[in-house]
Amino acid sequence: MKHGRRWLLAVALGVTPWWVQAQQGDARQAALQVQASYPGVIELEVDASDVDRRIQRVRERIPVAPGPLRLWYPQWIPGNHAPTGPINQIGGLVIRGNGQPLQWLRDPGDMYAFTLQVPEGVNVLDIEFQYLSPTASDQGRVAMTPNLLDLQWHRVVLYPAGVDARGIQVKPSLRLPDGWQSGTALDVARREGGTEHYQPVPLMTLIDSPVFAGRHFKRFALDEAARQPVWLDVVAENPQALQADAKVLDAHRALVREADAVFGARPYTRYNFLLAMSDVFSGIGLEHAQSSENGMHDGYLRGERPFMDNDLLPHEYAHAWVGKAWRPRPTWVPHYNGPMHNDELWMYEGQTQYWAVVLAARSGLWKPDYAMAMLAQLQANYATQPGRQWRDLHDTVHQGILDFNSKPQAWADWQRAFEFYNESTLLWLGVDARLRSLSKGKVTLDDFARRFHQGGTQGEIRLYDRADVMQALEAVQPGDWDAFIGTRLDARDGSAPDGLKAAGWELYYSDAPNLVVADGEADGVTDLQYALGLKVGSDGVLQFVGWESPAFKAGLAKDVTLVAVNGLAYSGGRLKQAVIDAKEGTPIELIVRQADSFRTVRIDYRDGLRYPHLRRVEGSADLLTKILAPRR
Repeated sequence: MKHGRRWLLAVALGVTPWWVQAQQGDARQAALQVQASYPGVIELEVDASDVDRRIQRVRERIPVAPGPLRLWYPQWIPGNHAPTGPINQIGGLVIRGNGQPLQWLRDPGDMYAFTLQVPEGVNVLDIEFQYLSPTASDQGRVAMTPNLLDLQWHRVVLYPAGVDARGIQVKPSLRLPDGWQSGTALDVARREGGTEHYQPVPLMTLIDSPVFAGRHFKRFALDEAARQPVWLDVVAENPQALQADAKVLDAHRALVREADAVFGARPYTRYNFLLAMSDVFSGIGLEHAQSSENGMHDGYLRGERPFMDNDLLPHEYAHAWVGKAWRPRPTWVPHYNGPMHNDELWMYEGQTQYWAVVLAARSGLWKPDYAMAMLAQLQANYATQPGRQWRDLHDTVHQGILDFNSKPQAWADWQRAFEFYNESTLLWLGVDARLRSLSKGKVTLDDFARRFHQGGTQGEIRLYDRADVMQALEAVQPGDWDAFIGTRLDARDGSAPDGLKAAGWELYYSDAPNLVVADGEADGVTDLQYALGLKVGSDGVLQFVGWESPAFKAGLAKDVTLVAVNGLAYSGGRLKQAVIDAKEGTPIELIVRQADSFRTVRIDYRDGLRYPHLRRVEGSADLLTKILAPRR
C-alpha cells in the first residue's frame, strides 16, 4: 500500500515503477540462469493413432540421478506470445522408477511444475500420460480429426527444469493410423508400420518441428532444386482437396522467389509449409524455423474464395527471418517456462505482417485490386477506431497475455486487441514510403530487410534490441527513425495512420462494396461497419457494434438479434435497403431480441451505404504501386 500513490502517478505517466521493473528483471534473470546441458537422451514415444477419441498416449524415459527432481510442462509457447501451454488437457500422469510408482507433487506456486524424489538405485524414470486433444472448439483448438492431425510436441512432453532446451537431447517417435502420411522438418530415421522414428534432436528443435499427418497427403515442390529446398506438404479431409490449380501453385512458388528478393540468403536447411485443408479442423498460423503450421479452407488449392487469408502463408514464411532466425532480445528465454517480454512485437509480428501483405501482392496470391481493397479496409478500420484515443499501438503487444481466456470482446474497437499485427502494417508502410522519399527512390524497406537479416549461420538464433533496428534503418537512410517510429507506437490522439498517404494514396467511401467486404459477406454476413457501425451474421445476430456508432447510440450491442427491419422479417438485403431509404428521411426501425426480451429501436442515420476504397493523392508520387509490384 505504501507504493499506491506512486503507482498511480507512474501509470498516468506511462512509466513502469522501479519496484515492478526490479521484479520483472529478477524473474527474467532467474529464467536465463540455466544449466547448459542435460546428461543422456530422453526417449519420447507418442501414439496418436486413436483419432476417433482424439487421445494421444505419451511414454517418456528420462535419465535421472537420485535426489530431488523438478519437471516442467511447457508453458510459454513461441509464436503465441503468452503462457498458453494446455496443461489442462493432460491426464493420467504416472511416474515410475524401476517399475515402482513414485509420488509426484504439483508445485503450488507453479502449476506447470512437478516435483518428486528420485530414490537411490533409480537412473531412469518411466513416465506415462495422455494428451486429450479437444473434441470440440469450445474445449480448445481442434487439431485431430478422423482424417488429419497436427502434432505439436510441446503438448506431449515433460522435461527437466532449469536446463537450456538446446542442451536436452530427445529421441522422438510418433505412431500414426495405418496408411497415413506426414510432413515435418524432422529427419525420419526409419519407419516401422505406422510408427515414424525420428533422428535425435535438441528439445528446442523438437518443439519447433511439428508434424502434420493425414489419411490424404500430398507434397508439392515449390523449389526442390535449390540447395535449401522448399516444399508444400498438404493434408486434407478428402482427396479432392489435394487437387491444386496450376496458377495457385505458381503463386506459391513465386512467394518463395519474392521472399528471396526481399531477405536474401535463406536461414534454414530446408523448409516445409505444413498445410491442413479442412472446414472442421481449427485454423492456425504458427511460425517455426524450418516449417510453419497453416490451416485453410477446403478449396484453397483450387483458388476458391475467400481470398482473405491468402496472406497467411506469406506471413508465416517471412517469420523464418523475422522472428525465428532473428528475434527480439526480450522474447528470448532458453526454455519454455520463463516469461517472454513482448515489447518489440511491432517488429516481430508487425513488420512480418507488412511483408505478408507485400509478398501476397508480389507473388500473385492476391490480385492487385484485392491488395488495394485490403489496405483500404485496414486504413478505414484504424481511421475510425476510437480505442486509439486511449490505448496506443505499443500497449497492444501485451494482448496475448491480457487475453488469457481467449474470449471475444464485447466492444472490440474500443478495447483494442492484437493491433500490433495490422496497424503495424500501416506503420511499416509509412517507413517504406519515407525511405523511398528521403532517398529519392534509391532505398526501400527491402534494402533494410536484406541488410538487417544477413550474416550468421544456419540454425543460429540472433538476438536484437530496438536500438539495433533503428541503427540499421539509419545505416540505409538517415531519418531520425527512433522518433518517427516511436511517435506512431505511442500515439493516443486517435489520428489516422499516415502510411498510405505517404505512399501516395488516400481513403474515401462509396456505396459500392470493395472486394474484402464482398469476401466477408460470402457466408451471409451483412457488413455495415462504416455506415450504421455494425456487422450482422446470417442468423441476424450482431457480430460487431462500433463504440459510439449510430447503432451504439441507438442502444444496440454485440450478440443482440435483429428480428425485423421496418416491419418486415430481418434479412441482410432489407437492412441495406433501409439504409438506402434512410437517405430520403425514412427512419430505420428495428425489432430486436436480447435474451428473452424484445424491443424496438430506431437508428438515426442518413448517409447511406459506405464502404472504404483508395484513390490517388493528387500531386504525390505513387509509391504504393511500386511497393506491391513483383521484383522477380
